[in-house]
Amino acid sequence: MNWEIVQKASVAALALSSGALAQGTSERLTLDIEVTGQDRDRAYAQAMEKGIEALVSRNLTPGTAAYTQVLRDFPRADVRLGRILREQTVAGQVYMTVQVSVPRGAVERAAVRALPAVAQTRIAVVIPEVILRRPVPDPAAETEIARGLISSGLRVVDASQQVTNALREMVRANPTLSGTAAAELRTRLNTDLLVTGEAFAEEYGSVAGGLRGYTARLEVKVIDLASGQLLHSQAFQGSAVGATDAVAGKTALMNVGKIAADVLPGIVLKALQGSGSAAQRAFVVRVAPPVTFTQVNALMARLKTNVSLQDLTVRTIDAAGASLEIPFGGSVLELAALLESAGMQVVGMTGAELTLKF
Repeated sequence: MNWEIVQKASVAALALSSGALAQGTSERLTLDIEVTGQDRDRAYAQAMEKGIEALVSRNLTPGTAAYTQVLRDFPRADVRLGRILREQTVAGQVYMTVQVSVPRGAVERAAVRALPAVAQTRIAVVIPEVILRRPVPDPAAETEIARGLISSGLRVVDASQQVTNALREMVRANPTLSGTAAAELRTRLNTDLLVTGEAFAEEYGSVAGGLRGYTARLEVKVIDLASGQLLHSQAFQGSAVGATDAVAGKTALMNVGKIAADVLPGIVLKALQGSGSAAQRAFVVRVAPPVTFTQVNALMARLKTNVSLQDLTVRTIDAAGASLEIPFGGSVLELAALLESAGMQVVGMTGAELTLKF
């Protein structure tokens, strides 16, 4: 058997299947839900509520007010029960696995509505892309990720093409965003979070029918530009076939972008809540002038009486006021409430940044 031909045919099949997957999930998100009951009807009836619980918990922390609100208010008419994948009866109990689906982005949009601070957070997507070591002027993976975030109700910054191209070159030259790069990006884009990384497509070779086969890899980072903190990092892979190198390469990048777009909205939502797989978020707190060292020291002492506010850092104290960095596991609204309980007045909130005054 010619294993090279088999392997190339497998790549072609993978490309077609991954493209179909990305296209399918662009309309509905489907989960397999296991339920049990005394009979078929009772077991099947549980699938809708358990499906909603599973979908909401992908984006919101169970037990929080936002989780309870979305679970209560999510429109049941949007939920679709699909095929019964497995079914068996054991000791008089019926066990089955049922497909449950909702429109893509519906749960995320409901979560954003339940979290006003999240709705205000501005997100930029800047991902340099390469096909065969040549930069791509109009990246496909970046577009799919931005589309996925927007369809989930998140606020994505739309910079001019000239600015975006310049920022891609900046990210390509300084992928870790060290030094003043994060601050410069934040200023130029007027944004709070940056979804960045790199994507590249490489030629696999010819496949059946004289088509070209390409594989793509996308490495994504979610960065809090206020503090420069890396909130999440993940890699994705995809593939495609096409009549030419350019078509196959770009389609592979588009497919891997769609795969990432299916999971990134939930990751961003959990990062903004300070939960899930994302790192604990570092919030920037600015205190409006006039500010004295005595006032800041007293504030730090009051805040450190709270066990969740131990790693506080004073970044600056000058004529423009004071700047603090506060790692915190909750949301920006929860942090604002803690600061007000410490005697401060919260006068502004944008993304991960709070403005206070004494």
